Amino acid sequence: MTFILEVLAFIVVILLLKLIWNDRVKTIMGQIVIGINVFTCFLYMYGILYQSMPYELALPKIFLHGLVAIIIHTLFTLDQKSKDE
Repeated sequence: MTFILEVLAFIVVILLLKLIWNDRVKTIMGQIVIGINVFTCFLYMYGILYQSMPYELALPKIFLHGLVAIIIHTLFTLDQKSKDE
């Protein structure tokens, strides 16, 4: 039963996004994703500084989230440049 509800929720989200999706929404959602990833990097750095998370566990996660933020930012920059041309 839970699986069916999750699938239905996913379908509803997809349909709602199809209704409201435009360049402004895409930009806002992209900036939110970038912000969440940068914030996550800071949380892991905080965990390292206050020794609540081992360095060996936090460093790969910082790398991953930082890389995701850079990739998304790069994709949005390239998309904006292609629209300007």
